[in-house]
Amino acid sequence: MEKIYVRPRFRKLDKNGYMTFWESLRDAKLINNHGDFVILRELDLYRDTQNFLLGNGIAGFAIKDGELISIHKNNQKASKSGVCHILPKMVRCGFKNGAIFGDCWGEFLADYYMRSGFIAIAKIEFNDHEDAVKNWNYEKFGKPNIYILMCGVRNIAELDKLRENGELKGFDAVKDKIPLLKSLDEADEYRVKIYNQVKNLGYKKRLKFIQNLNN
Repeated sequence: MEKIYVRPRFRKLDKNGYMTFWESLRDAKLINNHGDFVILRELDLYRDTQNFLLGNGIAGFAIKDGELISIHKNNQKASKSGVCHILPKMVRCGFKNGAIFGDCWGEFLADYYMRSGFIAIAKIEFNDHEDAVKNWNYEKFGKPNIYILMCGVRNIAELDKLRENGELKGFDAVKDKIPLLKSLDEADEYRVKIYNQVKNLGYKKRLKFIQNLNN
């Protein structure tokens, strides 16, 4: 069957769309080979978040208190619609709608997020993340660190220019510079502190600030 390309434009769901979003997240988690990396939170949480979907649940994300959460892609629907490499577009849309924080598991995802506009600013060990132990496939995925992310740019125009010029850095740029924290609570406080120190800086200065944290 010929693939029908869907333009990657996310729509913001209205207040009554939280169930649709939750079902999209649930279905994507079930069929994705890396579904363990997606946290399926309680349905009621999504009553109070900004919820975004692409098409009929091809991909989606939510924003809660400035944090990008519940990022997911339904690989079956994405393949049928000709959609790929959707994370950078989700991050861009998230930034545009007020997201400034996030987190992810493992260096591969940390690198992908950094090449999409985030900067990894800290890490916590797997066992210190209360959500990570639920239904986790230890044999397949081991115990990756959880990386704490902060928006790396001041605005979307800066992000687009950096991407166009190939200037977004990967995880190797901060890998040996970021501190190890003890808990999610500590990480929450830490990321707010760091963001307040760099929020008026552009990407290159933010990155340099993180690279010099331990100097």
